[in-house]
Amino acid sequence: MKKILTWMKATWEGLHLWNYLWGLKNCLDFSKWQDTYIFLANLHSLTSIKDAETMRKNRKAMLLDYFSLIPEDRLENITIYEQSKIDRINDITWILSSVTPYSLMLRAHSFKDSKNKNSEINMAVFNYPMLMTSDIIAYDIDIVPLWKDQTQHLEFARDIAENFHKTYDCEIFKMPYIHCDEKVMTIPWLDGRKMSKSYDNDIKVFEKKDILKKKVMSIVTGSETLEEAKNPDNCNVFALIKLFASKEKQDEIALKYKAGNYWYWHAKLELLEILENFIEPFRKRRKFFEENFDIIEKKLDEWNIKMNKLASEKYEKMMKIVGL
Repeated sequence: MKKILTWMKATWEGLHLWNYLWGLKNCLDFSKWQDTYIFLANLHSLTSIKDAETMRKNRKAMLLDYFSLIPEDRLENITIYEQSKIDRINDITWILSSVTPYSLMLRAHSFKDSKNKNSEINMAVFNYPMLMTSDIIAYDIDIVPLWKDQTQHLEFARDIAENFHKTYDCEIFKMPYIHCDEKVMTIPWLDGRKMSKSYDNDIKVFEKKDILKKKVMSIVTGSETLEEAKNPDNCNVFALIKLFASKEKQDEIALKYKAGNYWYWHAKLELLEILENFIEPFRKRRKFFEENFDIIEKKLDEWNIKMNKLASEKYEKMMKIVGL
């Protein structure tokens, strides 16, 4: 079986729908026939979170989200673990840093974006791609689902792995490949831009019902009158309907757009109902895990041990190759 990897960075309290679509749903689809790894990127979170209580709060929220959204029958092929519990991940990163050009790190989007926002950059931000590389290649990952903004992570991972192979005349790392779901890449959200916490245009998976309604009703639409026919393919509301409704429901709503006497307000109400029907079963599962969080902790301990062993095995091989 091939291996697929995604991660959740605990820098916010809860997943939004885009996180679910590009990351978790991709993994759930693959998990039918692939080994799927999902890690809590809490070491990466240290670049921006400087409060221990916030870190702990976000950790719990993210784990509740992920465990609630994964069907019970998929857990056989899925492993969730914590980056900070992998003893050798930073040791692997250090060895890889010895074969990585400084010029490569200067090209990193994470570094350049932070530099544009803040002149005082911590070294964790600068070394972010190095740790991300270790996260990916330490486990012989085959596929990483990413959106277009993140493809550099995988390009760097491949470059760094190849540098190690050339330097030490070996082949120890598998070259991972990108999976981009084009349908998700181009989805406009509440204000027509991509969904982002920084834009404040996101919809969280477990949004409270009143807030979910407020956000859906605020989606930017066209200015046609009620009577006019409308093009569903040019509508931000319908773009979301296509992601969460059945094909039959999509076709039914598309015909209403084209027939006229159907306002965007009506489409928003239909989208709201579709999202509520989608989220409700997960809400019940999340409530169960909130009351029984020890189940998550126990399973997490088991998976942390499993992933620790794999990373340690890779580290020992690297140690022999470099002569340590």
